[in-house]
Amino acid sequence: MIKWGTTFGSHDGALAVFQDDELVFASDAERWSRKKNDSVIPDNLIKYAEDNWGEPDEVYFYEDYKLKDERRKFAGQTPLHEIDFKYRLIQSNHHLSHARYGYWTSPFIDCTVLVVDAIGEWDTLTQWKVIDGNFTKQKSWRYPKSIGLFYSAMTQAAGWKPNEEEYILMGASAVKKHKIENYNIVKELWVNDVNFHTGININFDKFEIASIAQEIYEEEFKKIINEIEDDNLVFVGGCALNVSANRFLTKFNTFIPCNPGDGGSAIGCVINKKIPANAYLGYEIPGKYPISEIIKELKENGVVGVANGKAEFGPRALGNRSLLADPWKYPKRTGHVEIDVKKMVNEIKGREEFRPFAPMILKENVNRFFREGISSPFMNGVREACHEIHDHYPSIMHIDGTSRIQEVTEEPHRTLLEEWEKETGCPLLLNTSLNVKGEPIVNKPEDSKNFQNKTGIKVL
Repeated sequence: MIKWGTTFGSHDGALAVFQDDELVFASDAERWSRKKNDSVIPDNLIKYAEDNWGEPDEVYFYEDYKLKDERRKFAGQTPLHEIDFKYRLIQSNHHLSHARYGYWTSPFIDCTVLVVDAIGEWDTLTQWKVIDGNFTKQKSWRYPKSIGLFYSAMTQAAGWKPNEEEYILMGASAVKKHKIENYNIVKELWVNDVNFHTGININFDKFEIASIAQEIYEEEFKKIINEIEDDNLVFVGGCALNVSANRFLTKFNTFIPCNPGDGGSAIGCVINKKIPANAYLGYEIPGKYPISEIIKELKENGVVGVANGKAEFGPRALGNRSLLADPWKYPKRTGHVEIDVKKMVNEIKGREEFRPFAPMILKENVNRFFREGISSPFMNGVREACHEIHDHYPSIMHIDGTSRIQEVTEEPHRTLLEEWEKETGCPLLLNTSLNVKGEPIVNKPEDSKNFQNKTGIKVL
């Protein structure tokens, strides 16, 4: 039997394919349409799934669109009515789809699952107790109360795109300290339960807005998690991508899946058993992973693109669709001349100079360079950098002294890091997504060629 899971209609469209209850494919719509945060599953993605696994016997949808229509009418939005799709849809529930995806891909049998996002049908936060696969809702926030909507409204107020560029707001929050009087203005709005769905009317400096947004978000987030009485925690929903706030989760055994936003619910609305927490589920570019070629290019030019193997599912490039760079402050290829690696890579990608980059590092080396933090195989956690990072690898450290880490345990990226350290003495690689600003991450070989033509960076 072939089952599809789908998310579309708002943002972060995605399609997952199950064959005889085994997950065989999952991909974000934007990778195929080449439109950031595409809310529509494009025809070429549907055709790819049909051509490879046949037409589906059942197609699941991640939420209850009739219930969502009720909330949309309440909020003064245009009702969706029926959703136009090629196949009949079996409806689920938005937050339950999030929770199921997180739980069934986690290592836990018993745990608490926390779902926090902008909004589902009516829920904006839910907390679930799961015992041996049985879900019981313990807590919920209902629209219009939403810390996710608040953060999106602040993103828009700062001049970035809501439901798309919240991650930029998070990165910008460390740039400038806010004025206390401006913080108090925004805090009062939150305390008084203002409906942030329609935006927020403030006229502060964008970096100050970012600082205020992050501080209020973190204050509320700490209140939420302090009420959880469990050792094992699964955290999902769009807010699970706020990696700066995730640093407060160290008191739990924490699991955050590779695609905690709406896209991951394409898996969650179908799945009913434990599966490995695997991020490499998308379109496959065949061939041997080019470890020696990557190292050669890094030693000669300091930066290289990689498009090989199965594409990552979710917003993070984890080595298969990555732009890699030598993070050494004084690389040997320059004759020990200082290089501003962060500036170089941000210029390649067309990004703001304050934007941080992540290190790819072997899991067993993490504690050598970083202080306590949650496990982060999918770049969903940050850790405070030790002095060696400050002194030698500033390109993979944010303004606030933290790094968003990819902990590597599996091949071929393990061997890549091992061989890189053998040849250079450097145990890290700078890892960022293989794209330029405003474009989705590379998916197919033709996308790689476009990236290479635009940037002049070799893609292997």
